Amino acid sequence: MNRKVVRSATLFGYLKAASELGIDGEALMAKVGLGNDYADNPDSLISADTFITLLNLSAAESGRSDFGARAAIARGVPDYGPVSLLLREEETLGDALRTFAARLPYHSDSTYLELDTRFGKPFLSFRIISNLPTSQASEYCACGLVQSIRWLVGSDWHPDAVCQEHPRPAHTSAQSNFLRCELRYDQVMGGILLGRDALNLKVITSDAVLRRHAKTLIEHTLTGSPAHFEVQVARIMTQKLRDSSCDADSIASSLGMNRRTLHRRLSSQGLSYSTLLQQVRYEIARRLVEVGTVPLTDVAEATGFGSQSAFSRWFQTTFGCTASEWKRHGGASR
Repeated sequence: MNRKVVRSATLFGYLKAASELGIDGEALMAKVGLGNDYADNPDSLISADTFITLLNLSAAESGRSDFGARAAIARGVPDYGPVSLLLREEETLGDALRTFAARLPYHSDSTYLELDTRFGKPFLSFRIISNLPTSQASEYCACGLVQSIRWLVGSDWHPDAVCQEHPRPAHTSAQSNFLRCELRYDQVMGGILLGRDALNLKVITSDAVLRRHAKTLIEHTLTGSPAHFEVQVARIMTQKLRDSSCDADSIASSLGMNRRTLHRRLSSQGLSYSTLLQQVRYEIARRLVEVGTVPLTDVAEATGFGSQSAFSRWFQTTFGCTASEWKRHGGASR
């Protein structure tokens, strides 16, 4: 896929967190090729992998495995550009989160959000697309999402739990004090477990007339689709693989088009449906296997295979080794 990017507003709060932990944030930014002019150009785009590298280096330099969380907390309410304003004009938290999931690619195309309401409590899952270690970015993402929800419905709100795919880090006090909920690690999927009635919470906003005018103006600035159509398709593929309902017709229907249009749009970006499906499966499998604690039966289900034997054959063909060998020998370094 194309290079993943994020608005440079994501850097807000980084230098404050670095200073609080006694490390030279500006030097680390320069080391990864980032300048300090992001405050003047919050809408400029930077490589998402560069930002992930910066968080990882800062965690190592400071000796704090909670650096990503601290950077998100220091940032305060995240700046998502016009998307932030659009969220505030929704009526309920459920409306705002659905809009956020659909509009997030305008801020970053490296993170997928999905609101799952199939079970007793809604779950806002997130997934960061990168071949780099993403534990710092995931902690950053979780704290940022909770901060955004509090901005929408009030500072007293807290989730029922926050789930992370990576193992429990050495330091969790910053997350625990800020999130005020159960922290679950070694999970199949990262995300925010919301309260049973959370989606019905009213968003702190203007009156109905002003809200309607504001939404019209803001949506006008977000006309068209994000730059990467394949990002939208990949996000839907991920969900439908998990639901065992992934086929071209259902994905096209989710996008409001027919199968032929889907294939034509992907072809215009040099992709085929099967190629993109392989990429999505590859990323899901690599990420879950490298976590090291997810049963292979769960990995097979998440990648849309009806049996572990079918998944094992696909993994051997795709990765050149078994899943157990990949995990044992450190797949990311292969």
